[in-house]
Amino acid sequence: MLDIGWWELLLLAVLAVIVVGPKDLPRMMVTVGRYVARLRSMAAEFQRGFEDIARQTELEDLKKEIDRAGQGDILSSPPPIRPDDADDNSDRPAVSSASGSPASAGAPAIDPAAPPPKAGDAS
Repeated sequence: MLDIGWWELLLLAVLAVIVVGPKDLPRMMVTVGRYVARLRSMAAEFQRGFEDIARQTELEDLKKEIDRAGQGDILSSPPPIRPDDADDNSDRPAVSSASGSPASAGAPAIDPAAPPPKAGDAS
């Protein structure tokens, strides 16, 4: 939070003793402690308020989603794209690399996951 080193703290303590005096220093420290506690309390309440607003927004979005599901609108919307669906090309025709056109029906499609053919294989 504050980047105060030991020398700065010592300097502040000496200034506090000089300005306030050793007799009133404990009372001043208690007062400063109360103000710091109030500030922390207000900051925590402020943060809780933001978290409540975020939670309320999430709940409203979830309620809208549930309402859409109850009306059957979710089925008419397109399904979300998942990363494992991006590699699924089963509905696309195979493309030969030489001409860029769909491969002929007689030619086998090349599977990139298959091991390379051996030199002695004739197929």
